[in-house]
Amino acid sequence: MKSVQKLTVNSTMHIHYLSLNMPEGDSVINGPIQLSTPLQTLIRKALTLCELMLPHSQAFYPFAALYEDGKVGCLFADDLTNTQNESYLIEQLQWRIIDTTTDTHSDSILVYAATVTTEYQKQLDAIAINATDSSGNETVLLYPYKRIDGKILISPPMNHSAS
Repeated sequence: MKSVQKLTVNSTMHIHYLSLNMPEGDSVINGPIQLSTPLQTLIRKALTLCELMLPHSQAFYPFAALYEDGKVGCLFADDLTNTQNESYLIEQLQWRIIDTTTDTHSDSILVYAATVTTEYQKQLDAIAINATDSSGNETVLLYPYKRIDGKILISPPMNHSAS
């Protein structure tokens, strides 16, 4: 057993890092990871979009994208006739990703706003990205960010393998 940082998400979409004892070989990643070129492309474009949106609003609506055959595409949730919460929209986008990528060789990302609580109980705004490669391996990346003089400064990611 070793002590590591474990990622959990509660029902209000706040993300917490908790110090837990976990068996050797668990899928928590400490340090940089290597992502495929398609995922790097999707993440770079998603972060650029977030940098453009965040100076004009406190948060952003969740969005999803995929990379297939060298092309980047957007995924949208079904039109909703009534107002739903952000958790519902994230779930709808997750299902759209599954429906769209089943039996294909696609990479995908799901991007949403999150709050990270550090082990010292400090809360940080973050961009959460669930990245799934064409083999189905999923990684959750958390990019804490700060607002400085009307601009967004995005930190390097904290990450966690979700497989």
